[in-house]
Amino acid sequence: MDESPPRSSASSPDPFSDALVLDARSLRGIAHPLRWRILTLLQRRGPLTGKAVSEALEITSASASYHLRQLHTYGFLTEDPGLGTSRERWWRAPQSGIRLPERLDTEAPELATATRAAMALMWGERLAAAVDAWASQPEEWREAQGMSDRLTQLTAEETDALREELRLVLDRYARRPGPEADTEAPDSRLVQVQLALFPSPYPDDQRPHENGGEER
Repeated sequence: MDESPPRSSASSPDPFSDALVLDARSLRGIAHPLRWRILTLLQRRGPLTGKAVSEALEITSASASYHLRQLHTYGFLTEDPGLGTSRERWWRAPQSGIRLPERLDTEAPELATATRAAMALMWGERLAAAVDAWASQPEEWREAQGMSDRLTQLTAEETDALREELRLVLDRYARRPGPEADTEAPDSRLVQVQLALFPSPYPDDQRPHENGGEER
């Protein structure tokens, strides 16, 4: 999911160029951890049947069917009539990404928070799985992968500029997974980059103003 405003420049590839822009209604359809997992699975491996989704995520067929229908109702998935039959429905994710406009923090704050919480939970699960597999990766991948966390002190303007610079770096390395990428980079693997930057939420980290007054 991307929360940066769409760029007007086309100087570098934008993996979110066809992203679905969320609104207050569609937030209700995605603010659930399992639906994030299902949507991500279909974006990466789709189209898939409900049975394939249930097996891949190790959930019941009934649960997969219910959440697939909800994702379809809210516009995140479409049926693939070319693959489906009267007994089996195939689902695809028409967009490769999702944008969450900042205005939704005002229009639907609880749903926006629940959506980010679901996304953070999914990211945490993936990071935990990567840590479990860390030491067993081939040597070149053990050396290439990395984890880091850094604290710095910035203004809101500097934080926004840093976010944009980091996004431009990620865009330079953007390559849509699939046969074309396999041909262009034969030794490549699907790599996830997790990025978040935010002011510290902890009260003890709040800095007093230079004049000695407390921040309000």
